[in-house]
Amino acid sequence: MPSFIKPLRYGILMLCLQLAPGLVKASDYAARIDYAELQHTDHGYTVQTHIDYRLSPTAKEALHKGVRLTWEVTIELRQPGVLWDTRIHNRKLTYSLQFHALLNQYVVQTPFDRSEMFLTLSAAMNFMAAVHDSTPIPAELLSADKPYLLAVKTQFNRELLPIPLRPVAYLDNRWFLSSVWYTWPIQK
Repeated sequence: MPSFIKPLRYGILMLCLQLAPGLVKASDYAARIDYAELQHTDHGYTVQTHIDYRLSPTAKEALHKGVRLTWEVTIELRQPGVLWDTRIHNRKLTYSLQFHALLNQYVVQTPFDRSEMFLTLSAAMNFMAAVHDSTPIPAELLSADKPYLLAVKTQFNRELLPIPLRPVAYLDNRWFLSSVWYTWPIQK
């Protein structure tokens, strides 16, 4: 076999992996942002949001076999523009979910270096769903006479899956557990 065949096959595989997410429609298991709101505090504004995580049977099976599932929640405060929005504030919060078979409990790791244990998957998912970003957004970033948008998205991190599972997770729509951007108008 000529020596250029192996790099060519690798290149074709990489091209297929890059095109595949665009070819496969979003699954019924994609996360959905139910609501998000900006709340005024003494030190600025905090964000509260609720995310509906829906795990596919494939993801649940992997979870029960000890695979850690990780999502990154991105929260942005934007000022609408003519061609594109200006990002005023950006924050990323990482949540992970894992099942410990010896303890028969689910563990949620929060972005604030806290971990919580739950007896049921439902309780763990409900805990992850209620995102409270306690890091305040400075009040001086917002002016009273301008409109703003609060944008929230959650992205499932396939790169943190075990290496043998990653190619399947990129091609199988049962692993498309991310949400699209959801935006809400904010009035100061």
